[in-house]
Amino acid sequence: MKNALFSFIITIGTFTGTTFAQDIPGLVASNYGGLYRATYNPAVLGGPKHKWQINIGALGGSINYRYFVFIGKNSLLYPLLAPHSTKELYGRSRTMGSLMHADPLFLVSEIRWPSASFSLGKYQGVAVQFRTRGFVQGKNMPEAIRNLYFKRLDTESTPATSNESWGDFDLVQQSFSDVSLSYGIQLLDLDAHKLRIGATVKRIFGARIGYLSGSASQFSIRPLAGSPESSELVISDLAYESGYSAPNQKMSIGNLFDADKYGTGWGYDLGVSYEFGSFWQSDTEKFDESPAYLFRLGASLTDIGSIRYRTSKSRVITGRQPESVIGQKELETISDKGPEGFMTLFPAETSAVFGRDVKLPQAIHLEADVQLVKGFFLNMSQTKRYGNSNRSLDIYQPESFTITPRFEDEDSDFAFPVSFIKGNKRPSLGAVGHFGPVFLGFSNLNGLIKKSGARGSMVYLGFSAWKLNRRQNRE
Repeated sequence: MKNALFSFIITIGTFTGTTFAQDIPGLVASNYGGLYRATYNPAVLGGPKHKWQINIGALGGSINYRYFVFIGKNSLLYPLLAPHSTKELYGRSRTMGSLMHADPLFLVSEIRWPSASFSLGKYQGVAVQFRTRGFVQGKNMPEAIRNLYFKRLDTESTPATSNESWGDFDLVQQSFSDVSLSYGIQLLDLDAHKLRIGATVKRIFGARIGYLSGSASQFSIRPLAGSPESSELVISDLAYESGYSAPNQKMSIGNLFDADKYGTGWGYDLGVSYEFGSFWQSDTEKFDESPAYLFRLGASLTDIGSIRYRTSKSRVITGRQPESVIGQKELETISDKGPEGFMTLFPAETSAVFGRDVKLPQAIHLEADVQLVKGFFLNMSQTKRYGNSNRSLDIYQPESFTITPRFEDEDSDFAFPVSFIKGNKRPSLGAVGHFGPVFLGFSNLNGLIKKSGARGSMVYLGFSAWKLNRRQNRE
């Protein structure tokens, strides 16, 4: 883009629920992705395409088809609302969809606050970014349980079941904010070989966790006596542990940095990229600085670090019930108020404080980007969890392999990611468009059309402004 462009962020509300869920398919692969690629691989800041770039605002969340039915009432940032509100969270959460088709349950939302990057001459660049992220993760949540949550217990849409086995289960909600500083440098600049590296350090603040872990021998869904249109959930031999790092409270900017009230921590990212070839270099277009490489290889580690919870008003309870009965009212109490709502319904045999360290969604990313014709690329990327951890409270990213055909130039990008997520039987077909200052994308269009279950798609919306780093500006 020859001149700076600008607009404003539109705020829309959110749910329960990443790369993939935290980074924007298409833009994370784009040579003009800038800030949006830097969270995936900070090496992009070495030899940057932009003299400067500003993210005016961006948000994303995992939604299902119901979001467009109830868009006026519900929202897509539920994991970010849960620590600070109890208003209609049950209804809001039901407009969101899991990115996993079956077990485990995985939902996410994110806000990218105003952020900026700047080039430092021809070969170096820096970026300062602000983000808020929220996650909901569930393990071994049976389809019948997810269905009754989605379709309610006070309608005839929830079928009866009898004595279905269950086992151990977990349901965790976490949210946190971070401010990060990134730096990239280009180490090699030959016609056919270019090498870039980058690193990010981030400070985590305003973190809050709430969870329920337990086990049950079996469960049933039975019609409510005297009210055939309503049902109730009966759980046998329920053992549970529920806790939170801080009670639900209205958000105060000053309190977010207080380690006595919210979790804090540190994290970092590392990235490298290598470009080979200059086959697509134009000898006739003086100002054409489009990528000329035949292929680009990249690797990065993201979110290496942890959150430390040592808050003063935390609480953890444990208990056991031979039989527990949950109706629609109780379901909404737990959904709206989280662990605090659960604790009002189930007795505590023991009570303690919550003090643990929780890992960030550590991941390793590998990619190969091939330029088939000038301006048309085929990107292949893989995301895997980094490190070994089976702790139920640790945040993670779904493992995925994505193939993305992409058109790009200075002003626009159009990408069509096809993602194969570990555990899903079918690929997710997405579409992302970036034109001028605006981008909009979906990771799974089929998830917004199919009405069975609560399958979801990430949706992204954002606005940015920038000025390209022309050759005369670099030298």
